[in-house]
Amino acid sequence: MKLSPFSKLPFICCITMSVCLSACNNDKEQADIPINNIEPLVGIWQAPAYGYALDMQADTHQLYQFTSESCQKIEFDFDHDELKSSLQLSDDNNSIVNTFTGAKNPGIVMNKENSLPDLCVNDLTANKGDANYQFDAQRDFEIFWQTFSQYYAFFHIEDVDWNEVFQLANNQISPQTTEAELVEILTEMVAPLKDFHVQIGNEDLDIAFSVQRKASLYAIALLDFISTQQVELPFGQEQEEAFEIYFENAEQQSIDAILSHVVMDSEIEMNDNETMFWATFENNIGYLNVTTMDINEFGDNDNNVAQNKVILTETLDQVMQYFADVDGVIIDVRNNDGGDDFVSRMITSRFIDQSLHAYSKQARLSDSRTPLQQVFIEPQGDTQFLGPLAVMTSASTYSAAEIFAMSMRQRANTVLVGEATAGGFSDGLNKSLPHGTIFSLSNEFYLTPDNEEFEGVGVPVDIEQAFFTLEQREQGIDLGLEKAQAWIIQQ
Repeated sequence: MKLSPFSKLPFICCITMSVCLSACNNDKEQADIPINNIEPLVGIWQAPAYGYALDMQADTHQLYQFTSESCQKIEFDFDHDELKSSLQLSDDNNSIVNTFTGAKNPGIVMNKENSLPDLCVNDLTANKGDANYQFDAQRDFEIFWQTFSQYYAFFHIEDVDWNEVFQLANNQISPQTTEAELVEILTEMVAPLKDFHVQIGNEDLDIAFSVQRKASLYAIALLDFISTQQVELPFGQEQEEAFEIYFENAEQQSIDAILSHVVMDSEIEMNDNETMFWATFENNIGYLNVTTMDINEFGDNDNNVAQNKVILTETLDQVMQYFADVDGVIIDVRNNDGGDDFVSRMITSRFIDQSLHAYSKQARLSDSRTPLQQVFIEPQGDTQFLGPLAVMTSASTYSAAEIFAMSMRQRANTVLVGEATAGGFSDGLNKSLPHGTIFSLSNEFYLTPDNEEFEGVGVPVDIEQAFFTLEQREQGIDLGLEKAQAWIIQQ
């Protein structure tokens, strides 16, 4: 099975769970400094905080995932030349920064080793499709548990005792346990974590699972529907169809409340994919709504990242030209499902005029952490907007959009309005089990320049206002938007 090494999008659960596990960062972005001479790259490279090993040869490569108890070969969806050109070698040739063809940005440090882990050489675990493969529920369960035990960073948030989880789940495993039964046990194990970057999926079994600790817009509308229609779960087909119509109408009510602030006879601009729109509100305030940070959603899935970056850059040029004469700007990411951190940085770069230390990050490494990676954003484009700016967030501001909010907190003359974000910052570290189930977990810490961490709680706001409430939708108003405009007018 091929998979993306890292994912950033949250997995939004619906009433029926029939979609595949999502992973957004399977991009083909090239590193800034490609390596043309392969010889210094030949060898074994390991990232112990991520459980990855890379056997890099001149014309081929092999990736491994490992714990202290297991090792498997894995395949990611990129070819050798793409991987080679995404590796940056250190001056002493003892480490590389690997962006995995752009899936990881900034990249992870892999250290040069003399050999692969012993398990990868002497006791390699067979995967489905290998000649000597046999399904073993106990083995796959233990690989799953051990992977979380060694790499997951946030057991403390929900006070989960992972050793106790092992004992309870292990009692359910037997030689007769099927693949479907095993996956059900695995989902029960991770459900208490309430971490939307913890995902489990199996296409063959038509299983996709994730949970989250804050209510999404979908969940809010679902509760409103149950209350107003006086119905109960589980829904029948007729009720499911009725709710889908209800949710679409609720989203449209929310958009209509936003658009009611557009200056009369003013045009609403939009990118081709309709993932970003901008307009002018009363009091000469510019408004920008961004619904994703997935680079492919700003361009074309058939493009590589570099091509889609060009498209996004051109769109941002249009936005900045449109905002050239406004007195303030509102950026609305209250309904943004995340995507790529570098998209967040690209947008931020248009609202600063000097280098900005946006955030830092590091990964769990046993009982400690890897060294901090400080992430700086430089101004981009011919012009930047430097006036008063309000960023609107909600509990449905996910992942890379939360990175945007975290970054903009460091900007002067800026206020955050709405609700604290969803609280999921770490990239999803993707792994696979021998029988084919793929899963992801959170192993990274994102920190502000002042070393604040918001995993589990979300980026806080300066001005609080609930979003997407039934009362506001029915009345056609947006109280958060009104508060954002009032703040800008006072500046």
